[in-house]
Formats: sequence, structure tokens, C-alpha cells
Amino acid sequence: MKIAGRQRIAVEAGGALVVLGGIVGGIVAFSGGPKPPAAPAEGSPEWVQALDAKTKRSADLGRVHRDMIRGRGQEPTDELCTVEWGKLAGSRQQELDEYAFAGGCLMSP
Repeated sequence: MKIAGRQRIAVEAGGALVVLGGIVGGIVAFSGGPKPPAAPAEGSPEWVQALDAKTKRSADLGRVHRDMIRGRGQEPTDELCTVEWGKLAGSRQQELDEYAFAGGCLMSP
């Protein structure tokens, strides 16, 4: 079947885009894929903001675990808070601050 005029140009342009997409995709795959954004520089306002948010999340979770300990009829201690910290998945521990978690866990209501 013959393709004429504008249709042929459109088909050829579409084919060229497919080839170009394959080349770009190959380059991205060869380079190790897209890179995650760089972490903010230490001491920058963004870094301070991220640290504050991490500390708050950690203390909030510590208070949740404090309430769980009290719900079992016990009082939070260093040892019990450490056990609760150890129950968290390793990936979860990495995104939290252990000292803020302990502070929230040991804090009086």
C-alpha cells in the first residue's frame, strides 16, 4: 500500500520520534537512570526545615509508643522505649531521629 503526501510525512516523522525516544531511553538507562534530587546543603534553610520536620515526626511517634506502653499497664522507661524503637523497621528508623523518639516516648503527658 502506498502512502502519499502528508500521510507519508506523518508516518516518517512518527518513526523518527520512536527512534529518538529509544535513543534517549537508552541513554537514560545506560547512565543509571534518573538521579534523585541532591540533599540540601548542611546548614541551609531547607536542611534546617527538614531536620525540624524529622525531629517532630520522631517525637510524635515516640509519644504514640509511650501511649502504647501505658496501654499495656506499664510506665515508659529507657529500656521499654528502646525496645519500642527496636520494633521499628530498619528503613523506618533511618528516616527518624532516635533521640527525639526517646524524648517523645519518655515525655510526661
